[in-house]
Amino acid sequence: MTFKTLRALAGAGFLLLSGVSTAHAAAGQVNTSYAVYLRGLHVLDTDVSYQIEHWGYGGTTHIRPAGMISWFVKMDIRSRVEGDFVEGGNVKPIRYDSGGMSRGQHRRVLLTYNGNTPHVDILEPVETDRDPIPDSDLPHTIDTLSGMARLLETLTQTGHCDGSAVIFDGLRLTKMTVHGPTQADIPRTHKQAYAGDPSLRCDFIGQQVAGFIKDSPNRAKLATPQPGAAWFRNVEGIGLVPVRIEFNHPKLGHVTVVMQNPLPPSKSAATISQ
Repeated sequence: MTFKTLRALAGAGFLLLSGVSTAHAAAGQVNTSYAVYLRGLHVLDTDVSYQIEHWGYGGTTHIRPAGMISWFVKMDIRSRVEGDFVEGGNVKPIRYDSGGMSRGQHRRVLLTYNGNTPHVDILEPVETDRDPIPDSDLPHTIDTLSGMARLLETLTQTGHCDGSAVIFDGLRLTKMTVHGPTQADIPRTHKQAYAGDPSLRCDFIGQQVAGFIKDSPNRAKLATPQPGAAWFRNVEGIGLVPVRIEFNHPKLGHVTVVMQNPLPPSKSAATISQ
């Protein structure tokens, strides 16, 4: 497994394992962690912290190699998001900041928003080998962490997860289409919290539509729609939280993300009330 492979997996994970829960009944800060499995191998760990208010959301993620992979790969990526909830169950991102050590150097993307349009304040290093994304394609796009916030807000408020959004991470545009939910037990694979418990499952399709590497032999593969699913469990004192996510990556194959430790109701309620 190469540095480039893990970096690609981390980038894909940002889109889905953000773990920002948006149950409006919850207030205060909640902390949890996820494990990322690629072809059955535990390759990444992600610490997640989020805070929800009726008017907006904020959260952070910290992604790093796990197990034996950490002996060979130096990676430390931290992301932060701030945004508002607006009428109609939508999100209005304010700031998205992601950066850290990867492939032997520091990398960073900072997006700020003017109305509904993102502006790339920082992109380090500049990647000139990608097709440029026209400015006309950027209005009404949202960042990766706000994408999960929007999904959970819709599910919490309406009981449905039907919808679509275009995600901009500073380099690529990805169209996400979600439908459901269906009632399903959480699969029992991997070491995870809540295995076998009842949950709501939302199915989704992700498809990169812009920001491809120029003359890449993998362009057609990267542009192919990729299916996935997310399982949400209702945790007492918190509300719906994403506890498991599975998706296909066009180059890496099947990826599974699981919450590693349960959130006990008593501990959750105490954390939220602080």
